[in-house]
Amino acid sequence: MRTKTFILLCLLTCNLLPAQNVKLDITPHFLGVRADSLLLSMDISVEIEDMNPKNAVILTPVLTCQDRRMLLPAIHLNGKQKQKLYLRNQILRKKRDGKEHSPAYLVAVIDDEHPRTIAYRTALPAENWMNDATVYLRRTIVRPEGEQTLKDTLIIAPQYAVLPPDVNVTSTTVQQAPPPATASGNVTSPAPANRKLKYKGSYVSPASDDVDIRNQKELNFNLEEAKIMADINPQMLSLRELYTVALSYADNKAKFYQIINISVKLYPVHPAANLNAAAAAIEQGDTKSASKFLSMALHEGLAYKSCRGVYELMTGNTYEGIRILKAAKAEGSEEAAYNLNVFFENNKRP
Repeated sequence: MRTKTFILLCLLTCNLLPAQNVKLDITPHFLGVRADSLLLSMDISVEIEDMNPKNAVILTPVLTCQDRRMLLPAIHLNGKQKQKLYLRNQILRKKRDGKEHSPAYLVAVIDDEHPRTIAYRTALPAENWMNDATVYLRRTIVRPEGEQTLKDTLIIAPQYAVLPPDVNVTSTTVQQAPPPATASGNVTSPAPANRKLKYKGSYVSPASDDVDIRNQKELNFNLEEAKIMADINPQMLSLRELYTVALSYADNKAKFYQIINISVKLYPVHPAANLNAAAAAIEQGDTKSASKFLSMALHEGLAYKSCRGVYELMTGNTYEGIRILKAAKAEGSEEAAYNLNVFFENNKRP
């Protein structure tokens, strides 16, 4: 399957719903087909003035292409009394059916004192028509006397930018990364030099997913075959396979970074791909890219803490950087220990 990358075209701000004064600030991140799934990622900030406790606001993303339309899981924001009624109905339904029933993406209480920011992330089996799909937002106000549905508002539209099989990611010239810790766990002291020592990123191995399982069953690439596919058609590889290929270029840092960058282009909302891209950006001194990738990474685990600590040091937030790295070191992160050593070595006075 050819993979189409969708470019986010618009930022929806300050949409007011009549009589309810609902302000939406929507930041789209990604809409695209990856392998066998359509992925949608966006943040929705909602602020409501004078929320009637008996009312609800329903926000429903609508995937549309010509005569095809699909309603995605909706966000239900209830006033206080409406939420109590919803919870009571859930309890009664669970007693009757033995399970809860909530097809919504999120059901939550909201009032004028508690604005919310919702990280909307969803994936669904891809169909051919979705390659050209656009996302609209349907806004519905629910009152005791009835519902009012407003006109759908465009939030993400596609622009065709096909990632070719022979993706070529420009990589800057990089000096060899600092040596790792020794097998005993003691950090190797960086050798003296006339240049600033480089920080070391902390990488994670992506877990096997449906694409990886399918590839193992049907294609079963060995390492050399996977390396060839990474050069001519990386879309065929799973994220785990791409990472394995990247590791094989331990002696060629430029090629290693190239594969890491290809991985995050093909899997732009995957936490592991973003964390590894952040680690590569840190090693190359690219704080702007590191910030972007860290925001999409899973905010837990020693690898994230180590990368986050180095990023804080690189951007001048010395106290926070040292605090995070020392905490990660105490938990057993060798990269954090090494990076602390690099920081103090680089800042020694002559």
